[in-house]
Amino acid sequence: MRRSRFIVFITTSIRVVVLVLSFLWGGELICHAQINTDRMMNIGRNALAYDDYVLSISYFNLVINYKPHLYEPYFYRGVAKFYLDDYSGAALDCTQAIQRNPYFPNTYELRGLAYINMNRFPDAIRDYRTVTDMLPENRSLWHNLALCYIETDSLDQADNITDIIIRRWAKQADGYTLKAQVFLQRKDTAAAETYIDKAIEADKYNIGAHTAKANILMSHEQYNEAIQHFDESLRLNPKQANTLINRALCHYHLNHYRDAMADYDRALDLEPKNFIGHYNRGLLRANVGEDNLAIEDFNFILSIDPDDMMATFNRATLLENIGDYRGAIRDYTTVINEFPKFLYGYERRAAARRMIGDNAGANRDEEHVLKEQIAHRYGYSTPTSRQKNKTRKKSQINLDDYQKLVEEDTQEQVPEYESEYRGKVQNREQEAKLMLPNENTYKLYREAGKEEMLHTFEQAFQQAQAGNINEAIEGFTRVIEQNDHFAEAYFNRGILHLLLDDTPHAIPDLSQAGELGIYQAYNIIKKNQNIKKDQSVKKK
Repeated sequence: MRRSRFIVFITTSIRVVVLVLSFLWGGELICHAQINTDRMMNIGRNALAYDDYVLSISYFNLVINYKPHLYEPYFYRGVAKFYLDDYSGAALDCTQAIQRNPYFPNTYELRGLAYINMNRFPDAIRDYRTVTDMLPENRSLWHNLALCYIETDSLDQADNITDIIIRRWAKQADGYTLKAQVFLQRKDTAAAETYIDKAIEADKYNIGAHTAKANILMSHEQYNEAIQHFDESLRLNPKQANTLINRALCHYHLNHYRDAMADYDRALDLEPKNFIGHYNRGLLRANVGEDNLAIEDFNFILSIDPDDMMATFNRATLLENIGDYRGAIRDYTTVINEFPKFLYGYERRAAARRMIGDNAGANRDEEHVLKEQIAHRYGYSTPTSRQKNKTRKKSQINLDDYQKLVEEDTQEQVPEYESEYRGKVQNREQEAKLMLPNENTYKLYREAGKEEMLHTFEQAFQQAQAGNINEAIEGFTRVIEQNDHFAEAYFNRGILHLLLDDTPHAIPDLSQAGELGIYQAYNIIKKNQNIKKDQSVKKK
């Protein structure tokens, strides 16, 4: 799978204009039977401009309730949801806006951005095709459309779009870098390098072009030349963790260990959870004898992914080095259970067992190795446990490469989606806990004769607390069927779907709960998106 950061673009025409309005107006106006929807829209946009997304949603909700035929409140509510990483909610609001006004281009663009973040590239392509027809002179729209085609391996279409970009904006570098990416996808590095050189000629300060050039040179093992372009890229933007990691690899291949270590340290200062950075720094620390520090790096990796057998084996060898033989045996055993044909694991475990006086266990391991070696020499197989068929990261394909540093995939350095969007959310550490309605809500439902619905809700809540997740979800679903405005039922069902790792059902429920006033639902959506981003930095 290609590796790219989905940083997206929105045209300056939908930037929120900051309006100096008093938030006190809202409380006064809401008391009236008829609200001033223009003022509510202005206050909502003002809140959006000041990054108070949940407050802006509450005002856009008021306008939607009073004037559901308007497209603007749906669009701006979609903007707020996008900032909160609620991409599915943003896409749904954009769809509502388009149904009311199919001629507003920014709505298609915003929905396209949401689809990109949901990895729904064919849907994003449809929206970008529409909006490029509406705004044919907007270069960034064509840029993002080309990247969407690259993501779907539609290289002929991507080629056509990059030709349009180069023809219209010949003095801009991004058309050439995109064309280079198409050639890289086709494994034609010579043609790709030609277009990268054209990009640098068009804009010698283009960070992506220098990075792409360095990556190609590194793939050709021209490490000194690659470092020169990495240096220029980092001079233009020092805060590039992945570029630092790749430059560190060049230093490593040139035996410049001190420089490589400095680059890994800087990369991890920028991205403390960068998986490859920790893995490679751990190996480098092991190479220079800093065993305890190397163990810290592998401990971090295994805290993210306990199933990483390469990290487990490396930690085992380090534990053995520092005299923690029982810890080493534990890790060697874990690896052997996953890879019963990995004979070196038996050899190392035998050595560790002898150090603690377990000669019988050591003998068994050594006999197993001997039998396997004889079997291999004479071409017959020995009975053994079946190796588990699990999807492995790149560094785990062959355990014999346990000491090999992991490289970024230099053939997959896709240029970033262009963006002016930056999202924030208050209270990102919101804990995901089930929620009961407050006393006023209970009172309103009882007065409306909804006792049976409340009883169903309470039963579902108790099922959830007892750990009966599927039964609880069914109960909250029955509640929602009776009342599609029961915010706590959506919220709780969304939390339970998250517990089942069912994100496609969880996020829409949490989004609906947020619309209905439980604004901490957006914090949980944001937190879930951050977890997915953390996981994306693992080795492929």
